[in-house]
Amino acid sequence: MKDRFSLSYALVIMAVFLLFFAELPQVAAAPKSLAAVRPVMSCSALGAASITKGVDAGVSITSAQELKTAQGTFCLVSATLSPSIGVQVALPEARWTQRLLQVGCGGLCGQINLGLSDAKGCVPAMNGEFAVSSTDMGHSGSMMDAAWALDPQKRIDFAYRAQHVTAQFTKAIIRTFYGQPQQYAYFMGCSDGGREALMEAQRYPEDFNGISAGAPAAWFSTQNSFFHGWNVTANLRADGTPVLLQSRLALLHEAVITHCPTLSGVSDGLLENPFACQFSRTWIRQCAPGQQDKSACMTSEELQVVENLYHGAHDDRENQFVPAGLPPGSELRWPVPAKAGDPSMSEMMALPALQYILLPGGKQSLKQVSDFAFSSENFRRIAELAPLYNATNTNLKPFKAAGGRLILWHGLADDSISPAGTVDYFRGVQHTMGMKETDSFMRLFLLPGVAHCGNGEGPDQVDLLSALMDWTERGVAPASLIAGKTESAGLRPSGPPPGAAPDKADTQDASAHFHGVQKQGLPYAEAPAAVTMTRPVFPYPYVARYRGKGDRSSAADYVPVPADYDSLRVGSPVSSLLGPDNQRAYSVVNGRLVSQ
Repeated sequence: MKDRFSLSYALVIMAVFLLFFAELPQVAAAPKSLAAVRPVMSCSALGAASITKGVDAGVSITSAQELKTAQGTFCLVSATLSPSIGVQVALPEARWTQRLLQVGCGGLCGQINLGLSDAKGCVPAMNGEFAVSSTDMGHSGSMMDAAWALDPQKRIDFAYRAQHVTAQFTKAIIRTFYGQPQQYAYFMGCSDGGREALMEAQRYPEDFNGISAGAPAAWFSTQNSFFHGWNVTANLRADGTPVLLQSRLALLHEAVITHCPTLSGVSDGLLENPFACQFSRTWIRQCAPGQQDKSACMTSEELQVVENLYHGAHDDRENQFVPAGLPPGSELRWPVPAKAGDPSMSEMMALPALQYILLPGGKQSLKQVSDFAFSSENFRRIAELAPLYNATNTNLKPFKAAGGRLILWHGLADDSISPAGTVDYFRGVQHTMGMKETDSFMRLFLLPGVAHCGNGEGPDQVDLLSALMDWTERGVAPASLIAGKTESAGLRPSGPPPGAAPDKADTQDASAHFHGVQKQGLPYAEAPAAVTMTRPVFPYPYVARYRGKGDRSSAADYVPVPADYDSLRVGSPVSSLLGPDNQRAYSVVNGRLVSQ
């Protein structure tokens, strides 16, 4: 879909941004002040309460116990929503300021984690003033376990139902515990949590007032099939050995940041718009046949793999099966093996999903990712369940009508989910609803140099929750976000343990590579860490440019300029998965998944 942003409109908006940015504070505005409300019953009494009204599932509260934290005591409620959706809700006992925050989960879920991300600096969140809830999405296990999908009801619960009934239950238990409903309900998630966030806006527009969707796996049906599968097979020789190894990625990355313009006016290796740069194999010297020292060159075979990974999954007729391949600037984390015989992270992501989740019917007979052909026929098979799993419905009119606000964001050096799909989804909403209407309730922020949901070389510490609250509660739309690079931030390790085999390697390795090491969090935000630099992130299609004087490491010395995204085009057949009202409701009939 071609970007329809006109030059005249861009100039007008740019002038508005420039006027605003002159007065832009370096911290988020204070959220609306709401009175603290105390519970009307004890935590133990809540555990014995009957919670049924307004919840489209059977409710079984399994425990309610006090959780003492540095930010006060919470009543921690654990429950199961029928048939097997695990839920936890943490309710502040002393200083609940009438807000609900539901947090999404990454990978294929299977765990409950109440920790808050992208909220460092949000005062109410740091003070523990939110009622916080989370769900395992209907099954338990590691974030990459997939065997649960043999149960068709668990597919429905994972696809969209679990987060909805969790929202209903959370609101019901808030009414019971505090004797009144919340004033505002928020949802924040990244990766699959970003897909869950968009699914809530698309399918259940009245569940939440404000939603933050980060790096969303919105094109779920192609994500762990064609995207990650291609990363594996495009890198294999005929004998099954890998061509491109991790030791070669630094050379590639150096060539990319040398030749691609940063567009920021600063040579810091952070690409403000990687889609404005097309890789050329002339950037890297090609090794001569038989050359022994390849430290400063790449072989023709390696360069062909590199081009294929940037291009993304396609066939010899140029049918495009994913929105895009790996973006320029992400090379240091590409999911290729460390050495021959090691699996790649993409194989650990793709194989279980192809075996159990993404294709119609029961468990597939695939033994390895290379058994899956990148063909139009397999695309048609994958697309059968797109109306179940995908969050690419561009009709957000009901969400806007309900007064909802949506912040969409993505790291531009993401090695797990291409930011191209997120850009194309946003442009799809603009096409469906109009640019002015879209801008009134939804904005997209692209973070240069940031990997999947964080890390990478770019500034990834950002307080999204304060910006979302300010927009939702005060009507102040975010004209920019201020992102910081923390002193301790580093690159996420790539690759599984040496010698691990795809069928025996711990899939947690893949989860840790793409989602970071998961640790159980408490229901409040941490204080922001010290940063070495800050950079403003402006709404798409603007990028930050150094104004030519002042401190290059300070956000205050950058201004917004419009960027050209015309080169980003999503072709057929994957483009057919984007559009208005393209989802369906599902049920289980005689043990089979049936669309309604």
